[in-house]
Amino acid sequence: MAENSRVRFFREVVVPSNSGAKWKECHINTVASVSTLQDIKVPDSSGGYAYTEGGVTNRFIYWRTTSNILELVEESLDYNLVGSQIRFHFHDTQIIGGISIHESHGNVIVLVVTAISVHRLVFPHPSRLLKNNIGYTQSSHPVPSIFSYASDLEGLWNKYLLNHGGNFSSQIQGAASAQNGEGQALFVLSSNEGSVLLIKMPPLNVQGIVQQFELSKSSMMQKLWTGLVPAAMRGSHESLESATGLVIHPYRGDMYIFAICRDHRLRVWSTRTHECVAVYNVLETCPELKNAPPATGSGHKLVKVMTSDAVNLLLCVHLNFAKRNQFCFLQPQLLSGRVQPVHMATVVGVAEDLIDFCVTSDKLWTLWTNSAGESIARVCHLSGDLRDGNWVEVILHPSDGGEILVSQHTDPREVYMEKMFQPKRFSLYDIHKALNVYRRSMDASVPVDLNIDSLKHEVTEAVEDAIRNSAMANEISEEEYCELQMEQWSKFYSGVVQYQEVGGKMKGYFADSNTGLVCIIKKGGLSYVRPCDPIEELYLGEGHWSAEDLDEITRRDVKTLGRCLSLINSKISEEMVVQFEDQLLMKEQPEEAVRTIVEDLFFNTSLVEISLDSLGALVQNIHDLPNCLMVVLNSLDLAFRAGMEEETDMESEQQLISGQILTSDSAIDLLTTTLLQTSETGFKALRDLLVFLTASISLGDRDGITPEISEAVNELIPRASSLLQSYATLKWASNKVATPSHSNSVELNLRQLATLELTDNSGLTSTQRAATSNLTVAELFIRGIGGNQARVNLTCRERFLDNTRSQICSWAVLGITRHIQLLLWPLNETFVFPEFLASCCQYLPLQEYSFLLNHWCDVNPASRKFMLGLCYLHFGEPEKAAQCYTEAKEGLETEPFLRQSLLQTDETSPRTLEVLYYLKVIRQFEELDCADTVVHLARTAISIADEDDENTATLWSKMFKYQLELGHNDEAYNAMVSNPDPSRRKDCLRQLLVTLCERGDLQTLVGFPYIDLQDEVVSILESRARAVDITTQNYYDLLYAYYVSRNNFGKAGSVMYEHGMRLGREVPSKQGLQKQAHCYLAAMNALRLVNPMYAWIVRPTTNTDPQMVKGIMSGKRNIEGDEKENQTPKRMEVLELKDIEKEFMLVDARLQLLKHDTTNSVGSGPTPGADEMVGLLVNAGMYDRALTICQMFDMKLTSVFDSLALRCVNLAKSCSHSTLADSTTLTRAWDWLKLNNLTAPSIKESSAADTAWSLLQYYLRSHEDNTARLHRTIVIRLLSQGFPLPSWLVKSYKELNWSELLRLYTDYDQLEDAVMLTIEYVDALLGTYTGPDCPAFNIKSSLRPTPLNNWLPYTCIDQLLRALKDVKQDILYERLSETLEYKLANYHQKMRNISDRLLMR
Repeated sequence: MAENSRVRFFREVVVPSNSGAKWKECHINTVASVSTLQDIKVPDSSGGYAYTEGGVTNRFIYWRTTSNILELVEESLDYNLVGSQIRFHFHDTQIIGGISIHESHGNVIVLVVTAISVHRLVFPHPSRLLKNNIGYTQSSHPVPSIFSYASDLEGLWNKYLLNHGGNFSSQIQGAASAQNGEGQALFVLSSNEGSVLLIKMPPLNVQGIVQQFELSKSSMMQKLWTGLVPAAMRGSHESLESATGLVIHPYRGDMYIFAICRDHRLRVWSTRTHECVAVYNVLETCPELKNAPPATGSGHKLVKVMTSDAVNLLLCVHLNFAKRNQFCFLQPQLLSGRVQPVHMATVVGVAEDLIDFCVTSDKLWTLWTNSAGESIARVCHLSGDLRDGNWVEVILHPSDGGEILVSQHTDPREVYMEKMFQPKRFSLYDIHKALNVYRRSMDASVPVDLNIDSLKHEVTEAVEDAIRNSAMANEISEEEYCELQMEQWSKFYSGVVQYQEVGGKMKGYFADSNTGLVCIIKKGGLSYVRPCDPIEELYLGEGHWSAEDLDEITRRDVKTLGRCLSLINSKISEEMVVQFEDQLLMKEQPEEAVRTIVEDLFFNTSLVEISLDSLGALVQNIHDLPNCLMVVLNSLDLAFRAGMEEETDMESEQQLISGQILTSDSAIDLLTTTLLQTSETGFKALRDLLVFLTASISLGDRDGITPEISEAVNELIPRASSLLQSYATLKWASNKVATPSHSNSVELNLRQLATLELTDNSGLTSTQRAATSNLTVAELFIRGIGGNQARVNLTCRERFLDNTRSQICSWAVLGITRHIQLLLWPLNETFVFPEFLASCCQYLPLQEYSFLLNHWCDVNPASRKFMLGLCYLHFGEPEKAAQCYTEAKEGLETEPFLRQSLLQTDETSPRTLEVLYYLKVIRQFEELDCADTVVHLARTAISIADEDDENTATLWSKMFKYQLELGHNDEAYNAMVSNPDPSRRKDCLRQLLVTLCERGDLQTLVGFPYIDLQDEVVSILESRARAVDITTQNYYDLLYAYYVSRNNFGKAGSVMYEHGMRLGREVPSKQGLQKQAHCYLAAMNALRLVNPMYAWIVRPTTNTDPQMVKGIMSGKRNIEGDEKENQTPKRMEVLELKDIEKEFMLVDARLQLLKHDTTNSVGSGPTPGADEMVGLLVNAGMYDRALTICQMFDMKLTSVFDSLALRCVNLAKSCSHSTLADSTTLTRAWDWLKLNNLTAPSIKESSAADTAWSLLQYYLRSHEDNTARLHRTIVIRLLSQGFPLPSWLVKSYKELNWSELLRLYTDYDQLEDAVMLTIEYVDALLGTYTGPDCPAFNIKSSLRPTPLNNWLPYTCIDQLLRALKDVKQDILYERLSETLEYKLANYHQKMRNISDRLLMR
């Protein structure tokens, strides 16, 4: 701690107050009269206590009292606490003071003294809560405070009402409390008459009574006087022995009471013997004050010096005199068996009123009030190199002025709202209170619970309402409105400032010697006191230097330089500051912007306020100005300082990690504010240093600056300018408010980072990432990876473990802040901060950060360009993003972020690195569907890549994909064929075919040449055709067009046949049948264009031989036990054109059936076979198609004629029953008749029945052969129905086969017709013997020289005769039989005659 031991100055860090948080209210009834509260007036008190037991660190309690109210607040720098504020109301009495806190047996005990009672408040110890798993150990989760369990109001405390009898009956003037080793609670009260009352409360949870003792006084006469004379007679004057300061402390096995009295004597009582064991006159330490009068007013004060020495006690007495005060340090020692105070040191105070003080082992901390009523904090160093007895003021946080500078063209509302809601500037509680007062002035109210967004809205509404109310006229000028705006906003802002000042009133100190923590307790909160950074000491501390060991001459030079900077700072106006910072924002170089300040301060005669002689004299006192400037610049250069420090050892790192120090919200606020303070101080110091350098060169020889020194100084200006801009960046990060992150933006950002393969190294939980309201980007960084890395990388030069935790707060706060500054430092090669902003979706701050640095910072320029491109991409500007990404490639070889974090490769070839980089970048544009940008970047990468680069194929694939997506088909095809990888080329080909097919751009698809890819095209299209649903995508048509365009008609026919076959199997609907018919037609057309020798196709079919199938399926596993593959043997089936035509006819017939099938039963299921289809057609009356199918499939036509004959019979019967047939029957008859070809010449349309007979006659004439098979079918049907045969049918049948007709007549008992047919035939036959041919029976004349080949069917005639004999009882049949016999006898006779004649020749 070499550096920290030299720190002389300290600075206050104000963190936002949590006074607006919900307090837990507890009320304690002391059974006191109202007058007690009204009569007793006691000063407010405050204090604190830090835990020392149970391994609890960086956690403390502080309190403050106001009249009868005690406020207890628990704070932790490592964890967030829940329910940490509790307020006790002691009714009808006032709190005297003497509050103490103790840890005992798993409890935290708070001892309180009021005017009429003493109380012991008991809470669970934090270690006990953790052991019971009530709290959590992760810093991201809140931990319950000990006050969150203060629900049992009666069991929280033990109380005892004071007994004011005896000699103790006057006003209480002071009090103290403590707990002894036995667990007893000790309370000591002093009265204004010198009495001391000791109260002993038994240990917690131990049965006993409360004991009250009045301690003996030092003089027997005083005891008698007090005991014998009543109080009314003694009067109310204050005794010189009345104690104004009390302390209880164990010493040498006993608890002693130390009291400083108005007579300047320190009296010591033993709590065991109740006797005064020592009286020591403190004035003996300062002989010049030995005749000082007794103390008046608040009197002297006494406190314990907080040290780590548990054996030796050190007391500090503040002696308060009218014109002087001083601090005396006394150490009680055991001399000759008696306790005797020994004087150790004396520190003379300042001539101001003391508010409070506390003492640590090496410092005396004090709070004062000057004559103007302002509070001042001072510290006096008591040990080390700085022990000189001089007071040093603590640099307090400056109060915000009520006036804000608003430029002419700026909206006052925006300026004031930005100032008021700047993080860490005002507490929301103060703004809410000011809003309440402001609203009440307008007779309006404000909601109680408001978040920051609602509060902003309410403030804006309130001020706007006030402006409208103030504008009495209907119309006011723009100047008047601006004045009203300024007036109302300034009024509201001043109210907020006033509430902040009221809450910032200092009440006391709290210091922890174990951790070095020093706090100032205020009315509305708590502020921390930290050591100053070396630059802060130089700039704010009168040139003091603690950064490093310097020789005496250099140290004096640095101090003189610090005085010069302070002088310049005191003369720079606010307008100059605003103008200078605006010029920096406009990207003007600092050395140019500072010239305006130099001109105004040193050379503008109307504005000159700095005496050239005074500054020149200071400059002349610097012996080695360049060396002095170099020392200061090196200290301001964080990168230089980091390089000079030692590396952290792993053991210290693990200690810091496991300790999780400074991770609570309070600690984060402390670190954030410290970062802002140190950054602003460095910025101001460098600004004034630039002014000094520029002025020194301008002043020249008048101030003893030689040309050589001027040249050396001039060389330092660029470095100072660069450092100034770096500190300006730190200052910007400390003030820039983080943008709220919505869930969809966060999700998009995570996807973007995932495409870049950048891990989320923000160090924030999802809850922390979402809760970015009213946080600066620096605070967000500290909460995340910045704070984590700063703790890990903190340089332990003083060895954290060697020093335990004695200086953790004074050392770690600055150490962590310094490392955070280093991580934020633009001139550092570490790129953690921009990565963090990207991880947290803070793209607006990241964009602004890049703009701030681009014009001057030469470190990581390409990485920043990359981040800027990321910002543009997030904001929806891909063109700008692509330009930034292209420019960022220049740093691939040199910048660690691009090489290690982004590319994550060991590749050394510059071209390969650029290709890998472009691939990473392209993924982002792919994620956002920026196809044109992807094409541009891919083309650029391809132009860079080497010929043998394996990533070229990927780039060509990406170019193909997005050219195709953009509709640039030709470019996509060229990219595909240019791809050197065959597998990728095939993938691209597949995507090209599928995409163009889905778009319906078949002409383009078919028109590509597909050089060396035709087999792949066919394979892809065929696989797609067989894989996809043919109802959604039709790749078969595409294949057909592809083959036709290349004159491959055989393949075209095969494709269309396969398409039709699948349609019939998979799409059993009318639409599917229509497509199937079209496919078969296309297939037939294609095959007709082929040479007949090759007009065939192949269809694979499964062999369904039962024996073969049985052999295949006989077992599921082979002899080895492995499962068999069910591979059914297949054979190739060749289909010729006629086979396809047959299938087409079936499909077409089915389509015709569907047109007239109201039940749609024909449309379901597979296409029927030929025989089944004929049956369906016949049933539907479609005899034309039925006959066609029968002829095509070589089927018999009998079924068709049988059905038609039956229809004719039925129709004839229906028509014969009445003159007019039933209309329904006729309608149905005409319906099926019209389905056939009725246009033949032989068919005459008259009645439905006649038309049907004509159709049958036409079919019979057209399809009958020599077998008379069809006639037989018709005759059988007619005769079976008992219907007479039509004459035309009999006539045609006689010509073909009259004997068969005779048999049918006989079979169906048509004996008369049979007899008449036989007689007619015999007559015709006899006629041919003597005359011409007989065409009726197709008999040739016997007159021709031809052999006789005519004959009689004697068997049939015999059967006929037999049948006639069976019915001979019927006269008709008897006559028919006789006639037939006669005719036959005549025939026989004639035949004998002919035979005889022939024999005679």
